[in-house]
Amino acid sequence: MNNKPLKVELFFTYAGLTDEEVKGKTVVVIDVLRACTTACAAFMSGCREIIPVESIGDATSLLDKLDREVVLLAGERKGYKVDGFDLGNSPYEFTEEIVRGKVIILASTNGSRALVLGSAGEDCMAASFVNVSNIVERIASVGNDIAIVCSGRELNFSLEDTLCGGMIISGLGDRAESANDAAVVASKLYEERKSDLASALRNSDHGRYLVSLGFSPDIDFAAQVDSIGLIPYWDNGRLVVDDGA
Repeated sequence: MNNKPLKVELFFTYAGLTDEEVKGKTVVVIDVLRACTTACAAFMSGCREIIPVESIGDATSLLDKLDREVVLLAGERKGYKVDGFDLGNSPYEFTEEIVRGKVIILASTNGSRALVLGSAGEDCMAASFVNVSNIVERIASVGNDIAIVCSGRELNFSLEDTLCGGMIISGLGDRAESANDAAVVASKLYEERKSDLASALRNSDHGRYLVSLGFSPDIDFAAQVDSIGLIPYWDNGRLVVDDGA
């Protein structure tokens, strides 16, 4: 494996992210609560592929072009399932019985948009605590410079995504060269909070909001480090996983 230093830039949100900022880089998109965590859960349950889109309108337009028998619409607004959609954004909804062999069109508030923007990079993958060590191993083996894109919450900073970004940087060890201040901040926040990530997630703005909606179990699911050993990555307009992952 090439052990050259890796320049790591971190973006607290996808707001204003340009193609030039990710061009030629390995892009890691993080949405802990909940899109990237849920994508991992869906693939663990056997879904065929996930197509992230930027809006509800994009989702319904794409549905008209695909076979409804094998396609599920998934997405949320304000934490709740979109009216008329098959699924929301809770990992517990994406059971094997429902999603095995299916194509999922995903229109979440933040994560799916961030994934679409991140796809302009050389590589793009979906990350969360549930697959963080696999992500670290993959980006280290690829050897490109890295752009970590936190989905954030409604174009604002989110603690949980930033902590996950800090964990990725920490996992790269001495190979990681923080190329911007946000990467430095993420690393320090992770070192401060790593002893109890579940509490950090639960006490974040978005965590408290999800608890108020009754989605407390989703937070516990998202805090399970390395519980899902696969990497959803971008391939020709969709997220897929390697066969046998």
